[in-house]
Amino acid sequence: MRWKLPWPKLAASDGGNDEQPDGWQRHVEALRQAGIAEPGATIQGRKPATVADEQALYDVAQSFAELLPWVEFLPPSKSMLLEDGQSVAAFYELVPLGTEGREPGWLAHARDALENALQDSFDELDENPWVLQLYAQDEPSFDQYMQTLRNYVQPRARGTAFTEFYLRFFGHHLRAVAKPGGLFEDTVVTRLRWRGQTRRVRMVVYRRATGQANRRGQTPEQMLNIVCDRLCGGLANAGIQARRMVAADVHDWLLRWFNPRPTMLGPSAENRERFYALARYPDEVEEGEIELASGRDFSQRLFFGQPRSDAGHGTWYFDGMPHRVLVTDRLRMPPGTGHLTGETRKGDAINTLFDQMPEDTTMCLTMVATPQDILESHLNHLAKKAVGETLASEQTLKDVQEARSLIGSAHKLYRGTLAFYLRGRDEAELDRRGLDLANVMLNAGLQPVREDDEVAPLNSYLRWLPCCYNPAQDRRNWFTQLMFAQHVANLSPAWGRSQGTGHPGNTFFNRGGGPITFDPLNRLDRQMNAHLFLFGPTGSGKSATLNNLLNQVTAIYRPRLFIVEAGNSFGLFSDFAKRLGLTVNRVKLAPGSGISLAPFADARRLIETPSNVQTLDADALDEELPADSSVMEEDEQRDVLGELEITARLMITGGEDKEEARMTRADRSLIRQCILDAAEHCVAEKRTVLTRDVRNALRTRGQDPTLPEMRRV
Repeated sequence: MRWKLPWPKLAASDGGNDEQPDGWQRHVEALRQAGIAEPGATIQGRKPATVADEQALYDVAQSFAELLPWVEFLPPSKSMLLEDGQSVAAFYELVPLGTEGREPGWLAHARDALENALQDSFDELDENPWVLQLYAQDEPSFDQYMQTLRNYVQPRARGTAFTEFYLRFFGHHLRAVAKPGGLFEDTVVTRLRWRGQTRRVRMVVYRRATGQANRRGQTPEQMLNIVCDRLCGGLANAGIQARRMVAADVHDWLLRWFNPRPTMLGPSAENRERFYALARYPDEVEEGEIELASGRDFSQRLFFGQPRSDAGHGTWYFDGMPHRVLVTDRLRMPPGTGHLTGETRKGDAINTLFDQMPEDTTMCLTMVATPQDILESHLNHLAKKAVGETLASEQTLKDVQEARSLIGSAHKLYRGTLAFYLRGRDEAELDRRGLDLANVMLNAGLQPVREDDEVAPLNSYLRWLPCCYNPAQDRRNWFTQLMFAQHVANLSPAWGRSQGTGHPGNTFFNRGGGPITFDPLNRLDRQMNAHLFLFGPTGSGKSATLNNLLNQVTAIYRPRLFIVEAGNSFGLFSDFAKRLGLTVNRVKLAPGSGISLAPFADARRLIETPSNVQTLDADALDEELPADSSVMEEDEQRDVLGELEITARLMITGGEDKEEARMTRADRSLIRQCILDAAEHCVAEKRTVLTRDVRNALRTRGQDPTLPEMRRV
C-alpha cells in the first residue's frame, strides 16, 4: 500500500544534491575560525577525575613563612615570642656613635667601653648560649624624621599656613634627594655618590630556651630583660643610645625587607608608601574587644606575595626582585676601630667602608657568647695536634699560645660571623652588586665565601635573619668562626656619623646623607644664649644658608624676627612669608628716605615691668653673675636696660676705645638712671621714648646740685 502526501511535491532545484549544514556545524565552524577547538575535543582520551585528584587539591606546599621563627609580639614585655613557644627576643634601635674629627685616643677609649659592654653583659652558658645580632642598612625613607618634625612644631606655629607649607615642601625635598643612584658626585670629601638616606642600626638579643623554660626561678622574659638592662647600661657608658622597639617598629622593618616592590596598589613610589601605611601593624586591642580567632601570627602578616627560590643561582625572589646573601669566610687582618661604618681617611677621601658598598646592602654581625672554658679546651686540642716541624704546625702553635695569652688578659674569645644581604632589580644588577661588594670586602681585609663554594645559599639567607640562627643545631661550628670581643666591637655598626641632638629645630645633612638635627632655641641644646658666626668666601652660600635657617625657625617657632642687612639677600624670604600670612614690615634706611629709628623704644618696658630692671648700683655693674638656675631663668628674658645702656654708650663715645676706657662705673649708672627718667616722662605722656628724651634727661641730671662738681654740665 502506497501512501501519498496531501500536498504536492516541490520540484528539486539545481543544488539539491548539497546538504545544508545544521546549527551545530555552523557553531563549530564559527569556533574554528575564531581559533577555538570544538567543545569536548580536549578531553577526548582522558580519564575522569578520581578521589586522589580531589585530595590533591587540598595539599599544602612548603611555606616560606613557616621557616621564620617570629610567632607573636608580647606587648607587656616588649619581646618577640619564637616558634618553640618559650624563647623570646628583644629588638633595639641604636644611635651610632659619631666618629667625625675624633682623636685616636678617644676612639680607643670608646672601643674599650663597647668591648666591655659586649663581653660583660651575657651569661656564658654551655647549652643554648646568648646570641647578639647587629644589623645596619641605609634606608631612603624619612618617614620617622618627618613624624618627629611634625611633633616638634611649637603650639603657636602648629596649623598655620607657613608651617604646613614648609612641612609639605620639606617632605618633597627629602623624597627628591633620596633618588636611587645618588643625587650628585662628591668630588671633594667622600669621592662617592651622595644620596639622602638614613643609616638605621638595629640590635637583636635572644636565647633559645627549649627544655629550660625556667632557670633559677626566672622566666625567659625576666632573663632577657636582665641581660638587656646590663647591655644597654654598657652601651650608654660608651655613649651609644638604645631604644627598645615595639611591635609596629619591628613589623615596619621586616615588612619593607620582604616586600621591597609591592604592586598591589600601583607601581609608583607613592603607591608603595601607601601600601606600607595600609599594611602596618594593627593597633592594640582595647579592653572588652575580642581578638581574632586566628591570632596574630607575626611571620604570616609580613607577606602579601608568594616568595620563590632559585637553587641554581642561590637567590630568593620577593616581589620579583632577586635577593642573595654574601657571607664572610674569614678576617685576613685585625679590624680597626669603626672598621665598617666609622669615618676613616682612605687616600684623599674621607668616608666609611659601608658607603662604598652597593645600594640596598644590609649588614648582619652575629655574636655567640660562648663559654671560655670550652674555647680553652678547644685551643688545647689544637695545640696537641700541632706537632711536627712544618711551617703550618709552628704557626698554629704560635697562634694558640697568643690566643691563650689574650684570653688571660681580659679579651674574651667568642664565636661569630659577618654576612651581607644584597638585592637588585634583576639578576644582572644583583650579580654586578655582588661583584662590587666582594671587591670592597677584599680591600677591607674581609675574605668572602665564593658563590661557587657556597654549599646551600638559600639556607644561608635564612640562617642570618633575625633570631633564625640556632647555636644548638650548629654543633660542628661550621657557620661561625672564632672572633675576639674587641674585633666584634670594631666591626659593629655602632660607629657612624653624628646625628645631632634629635631636636629638629635646625636640620642639615651629614656626609652620608643622613639628617643632623639641633635647636639653639631649646634649653636642652645650649648652656647660655647662642650666637652664630657664619663665614665663607664669596658665592659659598652664606645668604642661602641663612635663608634656610630663617625658614626653619619661622616654621617651628613662628617668632618675631628683626633682620638688618646691607643688600637684599632676604627680600625673597620676606615676600614668601608675607604671601603665607605673616606680617612683614620693610624699612629702607638711606639718605633722604625720611625714616628714623627709635633705639630706646623698649624703655617703656622698664616702667611697665620694673621687676626686669636688674641693677642701678654702680658697684654691682661689673660683678660676675652666679651660675645658678635662677640666674639662668632671668637670662632667658632680655636685659632691656643693659641693651639700652650699650646703645647710649655707643652714641656718647662714638665707638672709640679711648672714650670707652674713660667711662667709669658711676657714668654707666648715671646713664641707666637717665634712661629710666626718660622712660617715666614718656610713659606719662603716652608716647614712644626717643633719643632726644634721653638727651634731655642727661642734661637735666647734669644740672642736679647733688652731683659732684666735676660731673655737672
